[in-house]
Amino acid sequence: MPRHIAILGGGLTGLSSAFHLSRRFPNARITLLEKQNRFGGWVRSEQVQLEPTASLTVEAGPRTLRPAGKSVLELSLLLKTPRSAPAAHSRFIYAPTIQPGLTSIPTTPLAFLRSPLRVLLPDILREPLRKSNRTATTSQSKNETYDESLDSFLSRRFGPELARVLGSALVHGIYAADARDLSVRAAFPSLYDIEDNGNGSVVLGILKMMMGIKKPIPKDNDYELGDVEALMQGIAVYSFQGGIQTLPNALVNALQSKPALELCSEEGVAGIEMRGQDGSFVVHTPKRTLSPSHIISALPLHSLQPILPSYAPALPHLGANPSSSVTVLSLIFAAPPHTIHPAGFGYLIPRPKDDYSPSALGILGTVFDSNALPIPPGADHAHEAKYTKLTVMLGGPYPGALPQDKTVLLAQVMDHLRSALQRDLPEPIASRVWRQDRCIPTLRVGHRQRMAELREVLEGRVWRGRMEVVGAGVDGLSVGDCVEAGRRVGARW
Repeated sequence: MPRHIAILGGGLTGLSSAFHLSRRFPNARITLLEKQNRFGGWVRSEQVQLEPTASLTVEAGPRTLRPAGKSVLELSLLLKTPRSAPAAHSRFIYAPTIQPGLTSIPTTPLAFLRSPLRVLLPDILREPLRKSNRTATTSQSKNETYDESLDSFLSRRFGPELARVLGSALVHGIYAADARDLSVRAAFPSLYDIEDNGNGSVVLGILKMMMGIKKPIPKDNDYELGDVEALMQGIAVYSFQGGIQTLPNALVNALQSKPALELCSEEGVAGIEMRGQDGSFVVHTPKRTLSPSHIISALPLHSLQPILPSYAPALPHLGANPSSSVTVLSLIFAAPPHTIHPAGFGYLIPRPKDDYSPSALGILGTVFDSNALPIPPGADHAHEAKYTKLTVMLGGPYPGALPQDKTVLLAQVMDHLRSALQRDLPEPIASRVWRQDRCIPTLRVGHRQRMAELREVLEGRVWRGRMEVVGAGVDGLSVGDCVEAGRRVGARW
């Protein structure tokens, strides 16, 4: 049983780990170490004051969540967007080679026939006629599973143009990465299940799901949801009053009341050692030395490597995945949303036909924040309706450097928005720029197998299962993935 657990990293995974470990091991001492002066990692919500008594929330990181993440619903104070709302079913791409301005992504066969994206319809109709074409691989490793990139998967089943237009746009919106690098098994595992269920056809697999002919999915009923799950019926996405920052703030408040748990900001980890035959550790920080019996690392994998002991068995694959850097630009206009953009969630931009150019501005997509979530209860609806919030994401797989001067960056982004939205937009009355360096791991092909090999070493004779490595670069990068990873740590201790 753990007597002292050190948690490295105070992002969502680290906070979730502390919360659940304190319940699983109430007699253990827990120390959470975070080098920044705040907790929450890439989650950051900011209130922008517009009038003496009114403000709007803008997000530097995640902004909406999906109800499927039950681990987050256990902790929730919710703002909900119904599936009937435009933001739930109206999404766009900006592909000028197909149509000037925004193109609505069709959600029904009839809408597809009327859409400019009907140029992709032959690829979709031919897909069920294609033979199963997944290539088996052979290996000496009993754990190896077949993997490929999302671009390869979609090209194999639907052709390269659909993979470029729809697949790359999807990856831009979630991973800010190149779909040709991203593992489909790690990032979109359900696609393989759908292909299997359709006996090699994705379209047939989806039709079977729609008709209820699908493999049963085991249910996990150990979540303490109360009546929250019922409240989420018919909900597409949700957030929190006060922004996503509400979630780490609530976790911090809950943890501060636990006497055996210590939250340490501005205290990073300088090094880790292993001590003697009992398998315990020594953790060095700039302020002190700790001697935990167990460690949870919720650090980015590239940050864990330099602090490990050189004499211990090396942990494999910590540097296998690169991470995308993203610039987030939030804009507020003194005009109602319908005058700025169409009703919907936002739009994504596919990979250019001539590939990622260093000279391109590198816009990945835009979220229509004012449509994405409802006005918070208690807010002045007349006031909120006077303003429009939207967020532009840039960078990711684009190799060029963005303008460092905010005025220049804003002018270039406004030129893009006027072209994409096909409107004569006013200048924003407020803006915020966040430059997030190496914030989103790209889970490359073979990721799941590599993480299985990492866990095998951690369970081995030297590490003895007393250290777990979790977080966005291991188990998935969504808010739900991070909270769920923290919920499962220490299950075998």
